[in-house]
Amino acid sequence: MKKQKSILAAFICLTAISGCMKMEDTDDGNLVICPPANPVLFIANEGNFSYGNASLTLYDTVSGETEDDVFYRANGQKLGDVAQSMTLHDGTLWIVVNNSNVIFAVDPATLKELGRIDEGLVSPRYIHFVSEDKAYVTQMYDNRIAIVDPGTYSVTGYIETGLDNTDGCSTEQMVQSGTDVLVNCWSYQKEVLRIDTESDSVTGRLETGIQPAAIQLDCNGKLWVLNDGGGWAQNPVGYENPTLKIVDPEKMSVEKTFTFPEGSSVGTLVMNSARDSLFFLNNGVYAMSINDSRLPEEPFLTVDGAQYLYGLTVAPSNSDIYVSDALDFMQDGTVYRYSGKGKLLDEFKAGISPKAFCWY
Repeated sequence: MKKQKSILAAFICLTAISGCMKMEDTDDGNLVICPPANPVLFIANEGNFSYGNASLTLYDTVSGETEDDVFYRANGQKLGDVAQSMTLHDGTLWIVVNNSNVIFAVDPATLKELGRIDEGLVSPRYIHFVSEDKAYVTQMYDNRIAIVDPGTYSVTGYIETGLDNTDGCSTEQMVQSGTDVLVNCWSYQKEVLRIDTESDSVTGRLETGIQPAAIQLDCNGKLWVLNDGGGWAQNPVGYENPTLKIVDPEKMSVEKTFTFPEGSSVGTLVMNSARDSLFFLNNGVYAMSINDSRLPEEPFLTVDGAQYLYGLTVAPSNSDIYVSDALDFMQDGTVYRYSGKGKLLDEFKAGISPKAFCWY
């Protein structure tokens, strides 16, 4: 495993000729971030619930170097309590911090905060941009989806989902299908919702299985839904084998169901850049084509010595696979980098509970 060391040392001699950007580092001078021509991976580390120790790690895919806690070093403040998700939109990095009820807008080149949405949200989960002046934010403990104006960093309205919030009402990930947005409802829920972005209203709903945990839209416009089955036998909404389902988003109907063996612990569904292959976690990294007729019997990757595989991403530039190990969720986690053929290329430390990834 490579030792972590300062990107500054690696790039200081290149600053003048490559156009590398600098940002003030509150600890020891200037941090140099390579330009977008070099792929950079941002890793949001959840931290521990209620400890306020979420952090942001930067990994340079060319040099293999990392920089930790870069949000704090750029802004002089902690990221907050439980970094849930990230997305890059129109040159701005948006970081959703769940238990702090805040979404930060960040310049990815300097890591400086540009603004924040910190009012009108209840445990935000994901942000999805519908247009330049409208975004949706899903929430954990509110059965409404917030409508946001990213230009003013403000909540302008809500979409009523009609979810029963007796035990939980979380809406989660969002994907765009034409003028519709599809949303999976996870905690103590069973449905996927279809939202018309012109009327900001729910126009379709479909039960796909117990606790739809993740969704992806493939190159054919089909929605893939990963249901975790409830996770524990006493789940008030039920407990069943996890499933992976293919949904027609126009008809809001299930076209095909793949059922995992009993005892499977599935999570984190992602796709490659061509959107013709899926990857998911189940005590290993599994891969399958969207044309496969059955689930893979063996993992594509087995991470030796891993304690708890947690986050997963596929590099859009070369299909390298990155998977994180949260270990015991108390110490800094490890991220492993594999080639698209499954060869281990690198491993490096991130923060506590590394989960969300974003490419720059």
